[in-house]
Amino acid sequence: MEPRIETRLRYPLHARLLVLASWCFYSVVLLLCAVLVLPCVPLAPFFVVLMVGLGGLLSSVHEYARSVATPVQRAMVSRRSHGQISQASRGTAQSS
Repeated sequence: MEPRIETRLRYPLHARLLVLASWCFYSVVLLLCAVLVLPCVPLAPFFVVLMVGLGGLLSSVHEYARSVATPVQRAMVSRRSHGQISQASRGTAQSS
């Protein structure tokens, strides 16, 4: 089994702040709309449309953050299962 390189993404500070601000905006707007609009039942479709529209905004913000992220190599990860011995270590153990 060959080792697998695990890569992670590093997000810039402005992207993190943008995601945080958009989630705060999303939650505040939905909370206010839930309190003010949902008691009037005929306006419930407006609430659903607003929720889906703001979900599209969140999706765009997350896509932007992913596009400005830079990959960072973390470590080499071996894909061996527990209890298995590699071929190289078996050969050295028998020759000794």
